Amino acid sequence: MDRPAQQSAALRHFYVAVSSAENKLATLLDLLRAFEATAPLSLVVCCGSRDSLDAVVAAAVGVTHCRVWVLHADLSEREVEATVRDYRAAATPAADQQQQPPGEQQAGEGHAQQRAGAGERRRAAAGGPPGRDEAPAAAPPPFVAVLACTDAALRVLPKELLPLSPTLLVSYDLPTRKDVYLRRVSHVLGSRSSAGGRRIAVNFAVAGQLAELRQVEEFSEKPIEEMPVHVSDIFAQA
Repeated sequence: MDRPAQQSAALRHFYVAVSSAENKLATLLDLLRAFEATAPLSLVVCCGSRDSLDAVVAAAVGVTHCRVWVLHADLSEREVEATVRDYRAAATPAADQQQQPPGEQQAGEGHAQQRAGAGERRRAAAGGPPGRDEAPAAAPPPFVAVLACTDAALRVLPKELLPLSPTLLVSYDLPTRKDVYLRRVSHVLGSRSSAGGRRIAVNFAVAGQLAELRQVEEFSEKPIEEMPVHVSDIFAQA
């Protein structure tokens, strides 16, 4: 399962060009803000060092529509498990809605309204008062679930917690070794079947990292496309 050709099945790679290392955080924030229009969705941000992780977390928690979880090597097994399960519980509805066609989403809303109407009619037939107290609470606003992690933390995740299965993987720091790349893909995105046939990876490439970006392309055996101007387009044909 770890052969590149199998790992890269149905996997689309994009790159985000960053003018300098100092602008990486600003670029990440721009990306997170752009994802607000496509929320709910979930993503895992992989960092090559603890310093990168700390910077990413400090920036992401300031984005109002983002909820942030953190994994690093200093956490206990219990803390890791609790973090992953909490993240996945929050991220699963987002992933389901991302994979559901708009027509089905509207149909689902219609069925919910029909069920609510049927309940009201039953109460009326029984002579009871209108179910004003049973009106569903307003749904919380959609959000982007962000799990930031280091490669060191990813390496020791228990198998039963894998894959993390977000909407997409963001490599904030480009992987410099093939084993690191393969681990990110397998542990985060999983196989084609476990991801519902859609897997998306976004790579941050700082000016001067062309060789590293081409190396990732070799690892994946897939072309790396430039991030489109309209970020939501990455989901169009995934």
